[in-house]
Amino acid sequence: MNISDHKVFVFDLGMVLVSLYRKECIENFRKLGIEDAAAMIGNCSQDGPFGALEYGLVSVEKFCDELAALSSKQISGKDIVDAWNSMIGETPVDLLNMIYRLRHEYGKTVCMLSNVNQPHIDNVMENHFRQVAGRDIHDYFEALYLSHELHMKKPEARIFEAVGQSIKDKFGFSGKDIIFFDDSQDNVNMAIKYGWDSIVIANTDETMKMLDEMLKSK
Repeated sequence: MNISDHKVFVFDLGMVLVSLYRKECIENFRKLGIEDAAAMIGNCSQDGPFGALEYGLVSVEKFCDELAALSSKQISGKDIVDAWNSMIGETPVDLLNMIYRLRHEYGKTVCMLSNVNQPHIDNVMENHFRQVAGRDIHDYFEALYLSHELHMKKPEARIFEAVGQSIKDKFGFSGKDIIFFDDSQDNVNMAIKYGWDSIVIANTDETMKMLDEMLKSK
């Protein structure tokens, strides 16, 4: 597979573009008296109040209220959001520059497709995609497909169907034009069913290596 031949590059967020620290996040919730966090916080998808937030079915305030009710301590909404955002790691500036070049220098259509929630996307929009002065997330991506806005999550078939149709309607490209990068084999398998070439990515270093090799070969 020559990935540079594709017209549309669709990136997951967690682990592909942003490092995640699940263990640290779970430990921070444990310190808040929420012992069940480990059972609800997954590697690629969430359950309980975390899952409802990821689907966009509850507000951030409701999410905090539900978690506070699970705690053995008196905790605030800020405590909960801070613990939840402690999962978010880093995005290398070199990776941001590669994504930027992919869109603006090589003319690729670049999109994000992520199982994400409002606190996490707000965090990365403010602290990651503004690392380069004068840029924000919309300078890197032409479309953001986010689970909490779509009320759908990977690997559900319907989210790939909806995103594929949107890409066709907005940009005129079909499944064969798309290359998709995700850290979940289940998500990649479903994307393949919709005709997308797809690659499992383990971490941001792997994303950088792959893009660097592609950009150097052009």
